[in-house]
Amino acid sequence: MTKQENLQRLLSPRSIVFIGGSNLALPIQNTRDIGFDGEIWVVNPKYDEIADIPCFASIADLPGTPDAAFVSINAKLTVQAVADLNKRGCGGVVCYAAGFAEVGNNGEELQDSLIEAAGDMALVGPNCYGLLNFTNGVALWPDRLCGERTDKGVAIISQSGNVALNLTMHDRSLPITHVISVGNQAVLGAGDYIEPLLEDDRVTAIGFYIEGLKDIEIFSRAALKALDKGIPLVVLKAGTSEIGTQLTMSHTSSLAGSDDMYQAMFDRLGILRVHSLSELLETLKIASLCELPKGDRIGVLTCSGGDSAMLADSLDHYKLQLPSLSKVQEQKLGEWLPDFASFSNPLDYNTSIWGNLEACTEVFGIMMEGDYDVTVLALDFPKQGIGNDHEWQVAVDSLIAAHANHPKTCAVISNLSELMPENARQRLVKAGIAPLQSLKDGVTALARLVRYGERRRQVAAMDAPEQLLLRGPLLVEGKSKMLDEWASKQLLGLYGLQLPGGRCVNKADVVEAADEVGYPVVMKGVSDRLAHKTEAGAVMLNLKDGSAVASAVELMASRLAEQGLADARFLIEPMISDSVGELIIGLKRDEQFGLALIVGTGGILVNLLNDSATLLLPITREAASTAVLSLKGSALLRGFRGRPEGDLEAVVDAIMAVADFAIDHWDSITELDINPLMVRPKGKGVVAADALVRLQQ
Repeated sequence: MTKQENLQRLLSPRSIVFIGGSNLALPIQNTRDIGFDGEIWVVNPKYDEIADIPCFASIADLPGTPDAAFVSINAKLTVQAVADLNKRGCGGVVCYAAGFAEVGNNGEELQDSLIEAAGDMALVGPNCYGLLNFTNGVALWPDRLCGERTDKGVAIISQSGNVALNLTMHDRSLPITHVISVGNQAVLGAGDYIEPLLEDDRVTAIGFYIEGLKDIEIFSRAALKALDKGIPLVVLKAGTSEIGTQLTMSHTSSLAGSDDMYQAMFDRLGILRVHSLSELLETLKIASLCELPKGDRIGVLTCSGGDSAMLADSLDHYKLQLPSLSKVQEQKLGEWLPDFASFSNPLDYNTSIWGNLEACTEVFGIMMEGDYDVTVLALDFPKQGIGNDHEWQVAVDSLIAAHANHPKTCAVISNLSELMPENARQRLVKAGIAPLQSLKDGVTALARLVRYGERRRQVAAMDAPEQLLLRGPLLVEGKSKMLDEWASKQLLGLYGLQLPGGRCVNKADVVEAADEVGYPVVMKGVSDRLAHKTEAGAVMLNLKDGSAVASAVELMASRLAEQGLADARFLIEPMISDSVGELIIGLKRDEQFGLALIVGTGGILVNLLNDSATLLLPITREAASTAVLSLKGSALLRGFRGRPEGDLEAVVDAIMAVADFAIDHWDSITELDINPLMVRPKGKGVVAADALVRLQQ
């Protein structure tokens, strides 16, 4: 069987073997508590029984072939146990033990042995908590079991065992189908679990806690399938800070890649990124329960001016729309609300109808009739034990009734997470309404769902969505060689990059070359050992005649000779004087993502503004255009304060030229830098004023 076939056996086994000592009592009890109805075996040569189950002396003695195994012994013994399980034909194994790659060199060697021992088995971990399947009653889990059987819900994949454990203990009314703690990802990476989960119609969304991914190519392929199927992926990624990155490397042996590249991948594939466990749960909740909204128009119901103001501000922050009420809505609302009511969106329906089931149902329904893609009710219950909450329950009843007649995406948001009691949440969940706990997390979750819908529609409209798939990196071995500016430009020019049109000559021919190019000119020193020309005094601008050029070349040649560059040549190019802005286009090689293309505000502002966008390859023209317009410096290209508009189409052409070059040189290019790309007025194109390419030899 293949690894994926064995993974299906592991996720839904009919037989489980536990290997370890007395510490197996709890995971065995977990398996019983969750309702597993298959065979349970135990292997321990020193015990007669564990948890009232007779022990077999060895894996070879088992009465049958196990679909799944939970191995809770030390690291060295784990390797042999895995080899024996593989020989026996076991489907998959959870390796609970630590002491592998996460501890350094010796551990890495042991992990390599573990990988070899596993063969085609599905191996979870090592250094992990294991997995739970609440739909099939599977608990390969070493700690307290929290959760209950369910027919539908979200799956959670976590690189941290403790995070996985904590997520099972949430109080958010979010049904969970699976929890998988992936640990070191020695055999299976986080992406490997996506496809089997997508095949399970009971899984409505998938949440992740990750520090780094094992295989970007596999993950992107699975993520694109999830997007096509409409199963949202929600990711909390740690390791964005310098300290955080260091911790993740020592924690589960992962190399936390560039956060910008991860974000670019998430944006590209419609993956919803969150920044806290609370956001993760709330986003999973609305993604799991609600139909995808068709747009970003939001209708809001409150009975408080304060709630109205806070919700309006929060929605505006995410650029969600609050369309005004129609005349028909105003007329209908006037039949139920007092004269002093203000007919607006958000609608403060005030307390005049509070606790009135009929009136609230009618008012809520009238709002749902509007041109809104999502209806939101702000509702905070009183603290439990302080009086009854009858009127608040009426509000829930009314919303459920109105939603049944107007089945659009609907959510209830409480300002404070603790003021949404479980009984109300459960009733809303049953009705397909998301009970979102806390204003910040709730609105953030809603905004992410809206943007997810937008991205899914964009990808569905693409002729070839497979172009979004990411290419895995190729290792570059040996030394790289820098091409000089002239050679770099000529190579990129073959791909359509617009060049100044100069000449590269020896010292004796500089004046003649300048005469041919036409004044004023720029003169630069050129050498494959000269990366930073300005610092070396190898750039002179606005030389207006032959005399100025003759004097300049003598001075520059002297400077370069002092730096051991007496063999340098000289590049003469026309002076560009009509630039409306400058950009930088670069390529960065990453050990996880391969090549990424960087677009940013260039020239003297590149280091000052730190204004850039990251694009993973391959890219589309739309993605290139979006990246440029996302820059703060793009205002200069759009006619800032009456200045001429820049040639944005030519900018996109330049980016696509670099992208094409990168694809053709995927396994050899180590560095590329075009800075500045001078953007001329609309219709006049762009000019690559400087370029550097470094290739593997």
